Amino acid sequence: MVETTEATQVTRAASSLLFPELEFGIGANGTYPSEDFQRVLARIAFDNEFVNTGAKAYQLARGDDISIDATARNPLARALLYHLRGLDADAVDDQFDRVREAILEEATRNRMFTRPVDVTIDVHDWLYYGDEETPHVCTTNPAQGTDRAYKFATVCIVDPSVRFTLGSVALEGSDTDELADALRQLVSEAREYVEINRLYLDRGFYRVHLALVLEELDVEFLMRAPQTRKVQQFIDDHDSDTFIAEYEMARSNPPTGRTTVRLVVVPHRTREDDHFCLVTNRDLDVGTDVEIARPLAEAYRRRWGIETSYRKITELLPRTSSPTFSVRLFYFLFAIALYNLWVLTNLLVTPRRAFLGQIPYG
Repeated sequence: MVETTEATQVTRAASSLLFPELEFGIGANGTYPSEDFQRVLARIAFDNEFVNTGAKAYQLARGDDISIDATARNPLARALLYHLRGLDADAVDDQFDRVREAILEEATRNRMFTRPVDVTIDVHDWLYYGDEETPHVCTTNPAQGTDRAYKFATVCIVDPSVRFTLGSVALEGSDTDELADALRQLVSEAREYVEINRLYLDRGFYRVHLALVLEELDVEFLMRAPQTRKVQQFIDDHDSDTFIAEYEMARSNPPTGRTTVRLVVVPHRTREDDHFCLVTNRDLDVGTDVEIARPLAEAYRRRWGIETSYRKITELLPRTSSPTFSVRLFYFLFAIALYNLWVLTNLLVTPRRAFLGQIPYG
């Protein structure tokens, strides 16, 4: 454990804003109290470790007489996993909804959301190496020796000084209807605490029906556009490397759909003879607003803030090989909660500093 002011503040914040909301379903005759589970969870999150290792380390640190070399699973670890497996996924969501509410309401009381904010929504993979038929496991792009993952969509504030994760949803896949439902839920969750100025999305959301959902939600969006043949034709038809054009997103196969957006094109920053393309529903004048094309592209690049946030959340994910969804969901939401506490702590302890340092242990 690193003894720092920040670590102490994170631990204190968890004691008041996180742990009171966690329910493990421990019976009156349970061997271990919830406090043991809380401390083991915090340890394996901060150490990015398996529960068996973390439970042993916790018990050794408090002086329990346990066998270090035992091959059987540690009894405390076994009890914690037993209770996590027994939780219903909806119950896990409900617990962490309350945690999110407590943390973000504390941020609101401290006037951290006094102006509209840019947010970004992205889908993140928690890679999985087990059976492809495991419930809730999806196919994903091959990476690190697997093409399977648990998928979670998150909505995050882009501004590095208040980069809270405002909501999350587990996904069963990447079909359009499911992504549309995720957008509705995440925008709704974000609006509980902030006024959205603009929403950034990557090219995985480049679908006409998702653009229509965002228009329905009255959200200004800026979305990466793939260089399809149609987009390339627009580029070829323009003399300038930087332009804004009226553009129709359309789907001709059922379910059909179409909407008019603005195509924003600027030169690629690192590749010669290439372009960086975006679409937006912002009402831009094709003839007179071209000077804001580059600033829009630079603003979009700020969405990589969610990658920083997700990397920090990943640092707080306990390691596990469990195929049980309630365990995975609990761990993921626990990591988000600790991450948000880390953001809140940094703002309360050192309000003028962006939180770009390492997450402290606690």
